[in-house]
Amino acid sequence: MSELKPRPKRSLTLLDILAIVRELRSMLVNSFVDKVFRVDDSLLLRLRREAEKLYLLITKHRIGLTRYISEDVRKSEPVLRRYLERERVVDIYNPSIDRIVHVKFSNDLVLIVEMIEPLNVVLVDSEWKVRWCLRRYESKDRKVAIGVKYAPPPRQFLNPLECSLEAYLANIAGSRSFIKTAARVLGVGVELVREACTLEEVKCDGEVEREHAVRVLYRIRELIKRALEGELQPVIYLRDEMPLTVLPFPFKSYDLLGCRASYYKSFNEAVDEYFRQLEIKELEERAIRGIETELQKLRRSIEQTEQLLREYEEKAAELRTKAQKTLTYKYVLEELLDRARRLWAEHRDEFQTLVRGLELSPVKVVDFNPREKCLVLQIEDVTVTIPLYGKTIGEVIKDLFEKAKELERKIESARRALQDLREKERELLERRSAEAEKIRRSHFKILYGVREWFERFKWFLTTSDHLVLAGKDASQNETLVRKYMRDYDLFFHADIPGAAAVILRLRGRDDRGTDSDIVQAAKYAAANSRAWVLGHTSIDVFFVRGEQVTKQAPAGEYLARGSFMIYGERSWIRGVELVLAIGVRVDEAQGEDKLVRIISAPPEAIERLCEYYVVLRPGHVDKNKVAKTLQDKFTLYVREKHGVAPRIPIEEIMTHVPGNSMIVEERESREEVLSWDEIKAKTY
Repeated sequence: MSELKPRPKRSLTLLDILAIVRELRSMLVNSFVDKVFRVDDSLLLRLRREAEKLYLLITKHRIGLTRYISEDVRKSEPVLRRYLERERVVDIYNPSIDRIVHVKFSNDLVLIVEMIEPLNVVLVDSEWKVRWCLRRYESKDRKVAIGVKYAPPPRQFLNPLECSLEAYLANIAGSRSFIKTAARVLGVGVELVREACTLEEVKCDGEVEREHAVRVLYRIRELIKRALEGELQPVIYLRDEMPLTVLPFPFKSYDLLGCRASYYKSFNEAVDEYFRQLEIKELEERAIRGIETELQKLRRSIEQTEQLLREYEEKAAELRTKAQKTLTYKYVLEELLDRARRLWAEHRDEFQTLVRGLELSPVKVVDFNPREKCLVLQIEDVTVTIPLYGKTIGEVIKDLFEKAKELERKIESARRALQDLREKERELLERRSAEAEKIRRSHFKILYGVREWFERFKWFLTTSDHLVLAGKDASQNETLVRKYMRDYDLFFHADIPGAAAVILRLRGRDDRGTDSDIVQAAKYAAANSRAWVLGHTSIDVFFVRGEQVTKQAPAGEYLARGSFMIYGERSWIRGVELVLAIGVRVDEAQGEDKLVRIISAPPEAIERLCEYYVVLRPGHVDKNKVAKTLQDKFTLYVREKHGVAPRIPIEEIMTHVPGNSMIVEERESREEVLSWDEIKAKTY
């Protein structure tokens, strides 16, 4: 087989898409859409599976889960958000052996991802009418627009699993390059055909025999079925330590090329790692495009200035050398000039011939310019031009020195200009580097599989190790009460509409909780209420047993989401102060990864949970500014204390800031912080 030099992969192939969808089905079915973001011509869906958040990224290069999220992801896609948020993923599949992916939701809408050039994403209803599309499209074959019935892209290749041998062989007949033709005819890409040829030991360039072509088709079918059945061993191949391709399982063709294989636990992870570098590079190139244009113009100016400077320096040096030589032999030149003038006066007709060779060592006449009436003299190794009449030798020397000085002034100006240009170049290079670094640093890593069930909510441990949970919104309030509150747990609520449901989880019916447990849970309920937004300094809080709380409304009445009926006697804590601590802790995660957690709790409880924290009270500083201040403080602390640059999403902090606030205290914990294993052991 001839030597093969594959190019780095730029997008997922058919085999890749079949394999990744197989994985996504097991990962995403029954998860719920939490957020939908639009990033240029890409989509990012944040999904929830139990307490864990998953991020499904769709770009022109790939579809799959990503662990790298940009801090700049802010812009939601309003139409998709309206249709998809809170909907459950029912299925994700390939409708045929094609680079088309369908994601079906619980409201019977289907998100269709066309992984062909150019990328398009279309949302259709149960009647296959388009409700939303990433881009409008119209051709002679079909039209994609809102309100139009969806038609899939026309197939321009044979189904590699179902096509007949006759159709396959007819389409590749007479091809000068079997590998390229077979890839086009089957729609599988050159990479897969190359691997099939390698496994079958078939020469892949030029024409191939019928028998060999059939064997290659059967091998392609085997590889596709392996991907469909999920027999994966995800790998990234590197050539000269640069990523070359990502595959659902090893390819012999890359092993034979001497490529280094790096294996991964899941194909989604491998695809994410491979394409992340490509996509970040594209973002960097886009961000620095204007700077690169400026740099190119500036460098042309630098080259021109350097060239001009060299010319000035050479000319100035030449003039000064001529001036020095002329000055050194001034009297010899004057005598030689007198002889030449006499010769001109006596033999004007033959002067040009006679004057050549006139010599008075070390000066010799080598030529005469009749138009300018100038003698061209050779003084040792220097050539000097002197007028026959009109100027004395002294005036010629003066002119030469003046011209040299003028050029030297221009040299100084050119050097200053060059210095300014190089300084601008340095500034642009720094800007380019800063922009590229900004892009790289703007992506933070999401660690899957490390979230505990209680981290879905706001939570903390009391000083006597009881778990307290609070809902982040009405939906979570309902989930807390329905799913996580036992009859013997305590339910807390501030005496004001618009407050979080707070649960103090007890160890059993005989556990009543300590007074400090109850006070701390009450403080959490007070802080996570509308009282903070209104600027109150204290509020009353009641608590009851879980069995006293129900969603059952009295006859003829309706309870809104997150609202409950309380039956029986309530216990009250009067005048609970509004105060809240928000802190940061760093835990070891997978491999060398560090997981940064943001936790809020009453000040007395946070000492054992966070390494560093800030205490807030209701104030007049805007909630967003407070969150940004805390982000800066936490980032600085983690960087200095742990030597890592964390990516703390501002949303993670905003979740814990109840409203406009003021910072009244900040400090490192004075107690030994509980390990994460110790915390998990206490969250019964």
